[in-house]
Amino acid sequence: MTYFVSVWREPDGTWSATADAVNGANTWGDSLAEVDRRIRESIAVTLDLPRSAEDAMDVALRIRVDDEVDPLVDDARAAREAAARAADLTAGAVRKLRERGLSIRDTARMLGITSGRVTQIEKERVTA
Repeated sequence: MTYFVSVWREPDGTWSATADAVNGANTWGDSLAEVDRRIRESIAVTLDLPRSAEDAMDVALRIRVDDEVDPLVDDARAAREAAARAADLTAGAVRKLRERGLSIRDTARMLGITSGRVTQIEKERVTA
């Protein structure tokens, strides 16, 4: 089970957190690492779980700072996810184009990458 936790920055610079579906599981900390550790502890205590459950707990922190920063963080995360997807799609396209007999140079030109990148992608596939 994943415990979703809302985390926000207080005016004094500390962090506060509450487990969304665990009534009474709240905490605070000076750092996000501290909040993560403490919210696990709070969830375990609130639900009367064994201490060993804290380490195995799946906790998803939903961290918010303010209305200016939060959209930037969300956009940056989405861009990283899109970049990872683009890399996967590029690798798949390289494989299919090369299987169909296209040269490294033609494959590179079609995908808008360098010949060296095509070769690198092929080598990564062999070692994977």
